[in-house]
Amino acid sequence: MEHTFLAALAAIFVTAAAVVFAMSLSKAPEKTEEAVFETAVSKAEEPQKTVLGVFEGKLAVFEGESAYPNRVFDFMVRTLPPKDQKALSEGITVFSEEELLRLLEDYMS
Repeated sequence: MEHTFLAALAAIFVTAAAVVFAMSLSKAPEKTEEAVFETAVSKAEEPQKTVLGVFEGKLAVFEGESAYPNRVFDFMVRTLPPKDQKALSEGITVFSEEELLRLLEDYMS
């Protein structure tokens, strides 16, 4: 009788272990709190792209990938030399507020 009890107990244990193993294989790996935090921080640290360009013929500043500018200046780009007009129509990526201010001053003076 003791032998039968041990065999039944072993069968239950093996079955439980198999079920737990099968469940762990079927679950998609979950992100740990650390991985979620790292993803959120890395996205927050990415600087938003700033582009100096043209909108309806005027000098404009675009943020991110938007087709519409955040700021439009009352300055017609057609008054600039062709080389500058071409650069602005293609968009000039700006990496700092200081660089943006310098470019705006250069173009509008």
